[in-house]
Amino acid sequence: MNINHAVNTNEFSFWYGQFQALNKLTFTIAAHKITSLIGPSGCGKSTYLKCLNRINERGTEVSHEGSIQIFGEDIYHPQVALPELRKQVGMVFQKPNPLPLSIYENIIFGARTHLKNVKNSVLDEMVETSLHRVGLWNDLKGQLNRPALSLSLEKQQRLCIARLLPLKPKLLLLDEPCSALDPAGIEAIEILIKDLKKDYSILIVTHSMNQAKRVSDETIFMYMGELVEMGETASLFNSPKVPRTAAYIEGRFG
Repeated sequence: MNINHAVNTNEFSFWYGQFQALNKLTFTIAAHKITSLIGPSGCGKSTYLKCLNRINERGTEVSHEGSIQIFGEDIYHPQVALPELRKQVGMVFQKPNPLPLSIYENIIFGARTHLKNVKNSVLDEMVETSLHRVGLWNDLKGQLNRPALSLSLEKQQRLCIARLLPLKPKLLLLDEPCSALDPAGIEAIEILIKDLKKDYSILIVTHSMNQAKRVSDETIFMYMGELVEMGETASLFNSPKVPRTAAYIEGRFG
């Protein structure tokens, strides 16, 4: 296992029923870096993201070929336990989705679900540590019983990230995490994402070319379920090697 690799994707294809959403993807995603997935709507970005914790299998007939390894573990091996995989690979969605519970109960929800016989003192520490990590502790430490849904959208999204942290994930998946936010909220979440890469490997789907340029170390451009180009972000945007990449980032389609 190469500890510098968070994800190794090899000849990976994926189908919803008869519809092929991904076609023979092969690339490596670096550990402790931010990688952006860009491409027009319907190109397979979110499908690939959901393959990484296999949440797109719920109630849907799906199939795949090829392999995906996360930190050296084949996530499609028959013996993989999906609850364990989803502890290791946390996901944040476009619209903040805090549970209709208190701030405190949101943070420890995963711990209560996955961990047994956790002491209240440990749960308290999880809440404080997680809120510190996303920059909310000072604002919310006296309001932990407040309904999470009463927070601003930006704070709700921070809370959704914090909710993942007690389970100690290795990989964070962010699917358009700023699409519901105003410019100030976008800036705050981007600062948080860049700070989190010290401790986590991060894959972010974004339609914003400027956001990809601001936050990511590497960028993957996908089109019609296929990899078109991948590279260091500045190089890909400044000197794309593939004409289709240049056309997309220049706004000529998509």
